[in-house]
Amino acid sequence: MLALTSPEPFTDLGAEEIEALAERHGTPLFVYDDAYFRASVSAFLKTWQSAFAHPKAYLSYKTNYMPALCRSAHALGMGADVVSGFEMEHALRLCAARDIVFNGPLKRAGELERAARDGITINIDLAEELETLEALRSSGRITTARLGLRVNPGLPVFAAHDRSFVQAHAAKQRSAKFGWPLDDGLAGHMAERISASGFSFETVHAHLNSQITDATLFLAALDPVLGFVAGLRASGTQIRELNVGGGFGVPGMQRSKRGWWSALKATMGERLEDAPDETFDMAAFTQGLARRLHEHGLDDLCIGCEPGRYLMSAGMVLVARVAGLKVLPEKRWVVIDAGLNILPTAAFGERRRLRFFRAGEELPVRDGDPDCTIGGPLCFEGDIVMDHARVPASLAAGDLVVLSDAGAYTVSRSTNFNQLRAAVAMRDGRDGTLVWRRETYDDVFCFSD
Repeated sequence: MLALTSPEPFTDLGAEEIEALAERHGTPLFVYDDAYFRASVSAFLKTWQSAFAHPKAYLSYKTNYMPALCRSAHALGMGADVVSGFEMEHALRLCAARDIVFNGPLKRAGELERAARDGITINIDLAEELETLEALRSSGRITTARLGLRVNPGLPVFAAHDRSFVQAHAAKQRSAKFGWPLDDGLAGHMAERISASGFSFETVHAHLNSQITDATLFLAALDPVLGFVAGLRASGTQIRELNVGGGFGVPGMQRSKRGWWSALKATMGERLEDAPDETFDMAAFTQGLARRLHEHGLDDLCIGCEPGRYLMSAGMVLVARVAGLKVLPEKRWVVIDAGLNILPTAAFGERRRLRFFRAGEELPVRDGDPDCTIGGPLCFEGDIVMDHARVPASLAAGDLVVLSDAGAYTVSRSTNFNQLRAAVAMRDGRDGTLVWRRETYDDVFCFSD
């Protein structure tokens, strides 16, 4: 667990620094701690590399492709996992092509040609991708390609008190858009097609979900993948790498795991149980995976992964300013200037740590302080940052709110719906160094005639 090897981030971020950052760069503002991120990457790599004979780790660019962050990860030895043509171009400017993996459900012909020419590993997720590569070879545009196959074991990786949530989750896992199912022969059929194509077939890939906190369920879902790889090798396919994906959960935020049963209980006025805070046990996971590899005779495999949130989430916070409060008979609203346009995964019911500041002091949250809904600035009824949050009773317009775990799926998934994209300042002990500037009117309308 990273919490055991890296200090908790931003505990030293005091009122003076917060206000200096907000004064210089405005709000909403992401604040990035590069030293913490580097320490997290180093701690993770130490754990991963000590567990396997041939380890490999690829930074998930879709999670956060900010250049300053990517450079730090590559300097410590990580490769790049990309899921689009522009991410591939970005990675080629920052790291070696042999250390790049091209994933995702859409790979255009020009992108496949570029990846094949540069020696990037291409994980096949659609049969049409293989057909396109074969056509490129027939036309003489490429001669070979390094291929992998993305598979889906279709097993649940989440547990919850609410069985209706678990049932719905299991059904989604079985019919997921990504990967070829293992239990109905489709993955085996695609493996045969790749082997028959004459391209180099080296990798099996499986990314199971996001924010997984149960290492035992994660390992159980990988068991059929290991059996599949062992079968391929027994049939003569020289698989060299198993990439187990990412999705390792973080402790700084929690997602709602409630289904229709919880909704029914809430409608009936029953109190819902709060889910306990959960942390993914990376040491237990790597040790368990190493044992399973040995049992399947796969000790010599390169074991890859593509962490994103696990490394990036805690390394950034979001600084927002309170726009105002609205006290209604049945709900208290706190409206801030940051919303789902820059914190989109909050729509999944995520809970984050909050801190509050005013005039050079931190405002404590005490028992008995009001429970509020924190809403964002968008003209959209679903713009809810946190549905339930205890806030200081004295909280007022102009106060600053710091939201934890803002490093994942924020910069890379931000939009300018209603509001401009936020800036990112890197901590420097003072008022921060700008590493990603705030969007402007001219940026938004630069594509117009």
